[in-house]
Amino acid sequence: MRKFLFTFLSLLFFYVSFGQNKSLKVTYFYPKDSLLFNQQFEELEYNYEFKTYGKTTMIVHCESAFGVFDFIFKKQIFKLSRILDYENTSVSEVFDFKTKKWKLTEDSNPYPTTNTEVVDTINYSEHNLYALIVAHDHGGIVQKAKFQDFGNVVYWPEFDYPNCSISDENKDGIPEFYLSYFGNSDGLDAKPYKQIVYTFNNKNIEKSKATSYYPSGNEEDKYHVDNDENWKKLPISIQNKSQKLIKNHKLRFETN
Repeated sequence: MRKFLFTFLSLLFFYVSFGQNKSLKVTYFYPKDSLLFNQQFEELEYNYEFKTYGKTTMIVHCESAFGVFDFIFKKQIFKLSRILDYENTSVSEVFDFKTKKWKLTEDSNPYPTTNTEVVDTINYSEHNLYALIVAHDHGGIVQKAKFQDFGNVVYWPEFDYPNCSISDENKDGIPEFYLSYFGNSDGLDAKPYKQIVYTFNNKNIEKSKATSYYPSGNEEDKYHVDNDENWKKLPISIQNKSQKLIKNHKLRFETN
């Protein structure tokens, strides 16, 4: 009986000491949580590198036995515009960042003379996207990886925030970083949805990518998914997570 009890306690100690150490603690912070974030982490401000990369739209904070990391999502906006559709006319506006107000563009129709409600609004944003992976190291911050995709007048990339995360799918105690985003445009080229996985190889980060293409007007185009060579080398559990994120977006895209 004592031998059995000793074995049980030994296994329990092993689980508590080693098994639990591999679990991750992941917390999401949004702009509304910026004050809380700044209070918790003195070495990193929520709007980290604002002048270089623009405003922070989300931070995924991860604490693990392997280290403490922040996955920082950024949007650098250059121009905001919109079209307001009324019953008998439409109005084109641009946002003035100095006054924080909308104003008519030079070539716009005038506002309706009567109190007419807006029937529909179409918004446009010219911006760049960035995402940074930083590590907390001896009271400081070390940048481990940087993602960027630049938009323009006819191309509008957007993060798919619900499908951006940190997890440990292969249970080795080392976090993986999942970044998902969609590149929309007004052309006939297939629209790409990109699912990027950042994984550690020793202390260095490697990037793997799966891209699904949505047809956009060309009859010969068909939905398909391409995986790069790094993605094909990922553990099956990580590949499965990446594929699930792609399927989640496809289901949402087709039902909207």
